[in-house]
Amino acid sequence: MAAEIDARTARALEFRAAHYVTAVAEQLMAQGVPVASVYSCGPYAEPEHFFDDVEGGIDFTRRFGQRIGADSDCGLHWAGTSGWCFLRNAGRATDFLAHARWMGDGVLPEPHRVAAFLDTMRLTPTAAGSAERPYYRAEGSEFPALLDRLAAYVPGAAAQQAPKSRFAELRARAYQERVRAALTPPGPDPVLDLPLRASEFQAVLHLLEFAEVASSPYGPGVLAADLAEDLQARRAGGHGTALHNRRALSHAADLQQRMAEERGRRRDDPGGPMQ
Repeated sequence: MAAEIDARTARALEFRAAHYVTAVAEQLMAQGVPVASVYSCGPYAEPEHFFDDVEGGIDFTRRFGQRIGADSDCGLHWAGTSGWCFLRNAGRATDFLAHARWMGDGVLPEPHRVAAFLDTMRLTPTAAGSAERPYYRAEGSEFPALLDRLAAYVPGAAAQQAPKSRFAELRARAYQERVRAALTPPGPDPVLDLPLRASEFQAVLHLLEFAEVASSPYGPGVLAADLAEDLQARRAGGHGTALHNRRALSHAADLQQRMAEERGRRRDDPGGPMQ
């Protein structure tokens, strides 16, 4: 570890970098990106390994990676010296930054700008960023200034909250919102003819049950349970069963109504307590 940094500063760098990476992940999830995990690492020194700076990143699902290109192993990486880049096949490359595409917008671009960079990468990969790595600060230096800038991404309410638990809550809320939105379509909601094997149907029920038991209080667990019950009740019926077994649809509509009422109360009383 660089001589000018102590263990306390190293931990602070890792903590604040994790909150910055989480803020970017929150922006991506709000735009429908399937974020699988986030990570961060501060300076450290071990007998055979050392790292003099700070870094972090965001991993996506394999299916998302396959939609971007043939390589399903991809993600966004943040370097405390160079900002964000898009990686492919990070786990198999000896130098995992060798084929990175660098965003080139400073060390700490705002989350919406990182999201725009990823959008460009998805649409026109060859036009996104640059293969040349930029450097905005020297490795292992100017830590006080970097800590000050990272502090802006540590929410006041989460100042003592571990970034990992904050990310888990944000991801749960994002998926609850996606499920709720899917169950309350603004237009027609036709009944589908969907060929499904009995084994596949049972697997879907198990996956919905897993979503129920693994979901946090902020996640879509209750909606998953309602949807599983609806599907089970329709198993032996025809199209008509979709008209009668609709607990998940009704529950999602109730949630949407309560959210609309809450937004109305906040507009009427902007200084009132947040629920």
